[in-house]
Amino acid sequence: MSSPTPDPKDPKSPATEFDLEAFWIQYRSKFLLGMCTIIVVLLSYATYEWNRSKTLNGAEERLATAKTEEEFQKVVTDYPKTNAAGCALLLLAEQQRKSGKLEESTKSIRSFMDGYPEHPLFSGGLTSLATNLEAQGKSTEALAEYDKVSTSYGKTFSTPVALMASARLLRLGGSKEQKEKATQIYEKVIAEYPDNLASQQAAQEMKQLKKL
Repeated sequence: MSSPTPDPKDPKSPATEFDLEAFWIQYRSKFLLGMCTIIVVLLSYATYEWNRSKTLNGAEERLATAKTEEEFQKVVTDYPKTNAAGCALLLLAEQQRKSGKLEESTKSIRSFMDGYPEHPLFSGGLTSLATNLEAQGKSTEALAEYDKVSTSYGKTFSTPVALMASARLLRLGGSKEQKEKATQIYEKVIAEYPDNLASQQAAQEMKQLKKL
């Protein structure tokens, strides 16, 4: 399959560069839905009590067909404390963010974090919260949330995204100390995620940073 053609009008988009953060922001809805569906299916398969299995199956079916904010909220209301309900909150927050409802989106994410601390996608919730805070101009708070993901949740799917976001915010700070911290993060990504696309991006951005 051929690679997307870069915009020739944009000098900052060479064909060899891949922006992991942009990829995450653009496709995280589909990724979260896919991950949530897999998780709910596995949990349902592993549940032997008939009543609980019936509840999980119903939650899974409703989540798979939900598309609107109202439908995601219905899953949360009808199937409380299930992993499907937690996934629905994340997807609801994503819908709200896309609609420009950042305050409502952040509220949904915090509801997820308060109600589902053991959810398999909890680190994804933290990353989404940090993204919202950053969009609201709260860079310091966003950086703190990204740091939580990268230091407290091991090598989850969210960790390289959070590390690269932290490095970018530090670069924007502009101070020598912040640039040094950004370089350390890039080195960490390259060393710990050699097979991840984030490693390639980190190498490219570190080269650019050294030229500044």
